[in-house]
Amino acid sequence: MLSIISIIFGFLFVLGIPIVFIMGLVSLTYVLITGKFNLLIMFPHRMFKGLDMFVLLAIPLFALGGNLMNAVGITQRLISLVKSAVGHMTGGLAVVSCGTNMVMGGISGSAVADAAAIGSIMIPSMVKDGYEVDFSAALCSVGGTVGPIIPPSIPFVIYAAMGNVSVAGLFLAGVFPGVLLGLSLMIPSYLYARRKRIAKTGAFSLKDFFSNFVRSLPALFFPVIILGGILGGVFTPTEAAAVGVTYAVFIGLVYRTLKIKELGNNLIEIGIFLGAVMPIVSTCMITSWILGAENITGIVTNILLSISQDRNVILLVINLFLLLVGCLMETASAIILFTPILLPIATQLGVDPVHFGVILVLNLIIGMSTPPVGVSLFVCCRIAKISLERISRGAVPLLIVALAVLFFITYTPGLVMYIPNLFLK
Repeated sequence: MLSIISIIFGFLFVLGIPIVFIMGLVSLTYVLITGKFNLLIMFPHRMFKGLDMFVLLAIPLFALGGNLMNAVGITQRLISLVKSAVGHMTGGLAVVSCGTNMVMGGISGSAVADAAAIGSIMIPSMVKDGYEVDFSAALCSVGGTVGPIIPPSIPFVIYAAMGNVSVAGLFLAGVFPGVLLGLSLMIPSYLYARRKRIAKTGAFSLKDFFSNFVRSLPALFFPVIILGGILGGVFTPTEAAAVGVTYAVFIGLVYRTLKIKELGNNLIEIGIFLGAVMPIVSTCMITSWILGAENITGIVTNILLSISQDRNVILLVINLFLLLVGCLMETASAIILFTPILLPIATQLGVDPVHFGVILVLNLIIGMSTPPVGVSLFVCCRIAKISLERISRGAVPLLIVALAVLFFITYTPGLVMYIPNLFLK
C-alpha cells in the first residue's frame, strides 16, 4: 500500500497539481483501492478536526503582526540601527544585512517577508557600494532563513499544531540556532568583502548608535513582549499573536506611518495566505489518518532501521530527505505532510520533539533559498532583476554555511535544548 500511495503522490506531484488536491486524491484513491467506502463519511469530520485547533489561530495573527511591523517602516529603522553598530567593519553592509535579518527574525517570523523587506533596501545599497549583484541578492535570500528560526516563527506554530508540541518550547529552542546561523553567515560576507577589497563605510559613532537605538526601541520590544508574555504565563501563544497585532497597530499610530489602505492590503494578503494553508491542513489530516491506519510510520521506521541502527546515521538520512523536500515543496505544506510521519520516528529514536522541530523547520527553510522552488530566491531575483542561475551561483557558499549550521545543531541537542530546559523545566 505504501508503494502505491508513493507512486500516485509522485505522479501527481510531477504533473504540478497543487498539494491540497494531491492529498485529497491520494486519500480517495486509497478508498477506491481498498474498497473501504464507509470511510468516505469520515472525511468531512477529519477535515474539520484538522482545523479545530486553537493554536492555528496564531498563524494568521503572527503573519499579520509581522506584515504590519514591516508596513509601518520598522525595516528601515532596524537597518539604520545595525548599520550604526557594525557598518564601519570590513564588509559592513553585508554584515548589516545578516544582522538585520537576525533582528527582523524576532518580528516577522517569515523568510519571504524578511527577504523582500530587507532585500528591497539592502540589494541596491550593496551594489552601489561595490558588491556584485549576484552575491547581494543571494545574501538577502539565504539570510532570510534566519527569520523563521528566531521566535516568533510561523513554521514552528504549524509544526506545533501538527505534532502536538509546545510552541513556547519551540520558540526558545530556535534562539540559539537562529543566532548561530546569522553570525555564521557574517563569515563569508566578511571574507567576500576582503577578497573584493570593498572599502569601509565611515567610523563608529556612539551618538548615531544611541540615536538609532532609541528610534528602534518600540520595534525591539516586539519579541520581548511576545516571548515574555508566553514565558510569564500572561497569555498563550495564540493570545500573544493577537497582542502582537495590537502592538503593531500601536507602533504604526506612534510613528504615524500606518495607513488604512496598507492595513486593508495586509488583511487581504493574510486572507490569501489562509486560503492556501488551511485547506492543506484539513486534507493532510485525512491522509495522516489513513497513514496511521496502515501503520505507514512503522513501515518507514523499519526501512530506516534496515539502513542502520545508529541514530546519527538515521538523522543524517532524514536530513538529506528533508533537504530534498525543501527544494521541491513549499515549507508549510511539507511541515503539514511530513510531521505526522517523521516525528514518531524521531521520538522512537530518542530525539526530543522540540529539537526535531528545529531540525525539520531549518531543513525546509534552507530549501526556500535552493532551486528549483526556492521562493526567497525568486523574490530576490525580482528585486535584483537577475536570473535564477546567477543568484543560485552566488548562494552556493552561503548555503554551505547554512548546511554546516544545520548538521551542527542536529548533533548537538544539548545546545539547542539548553534555553528551553532553562525556562521550561
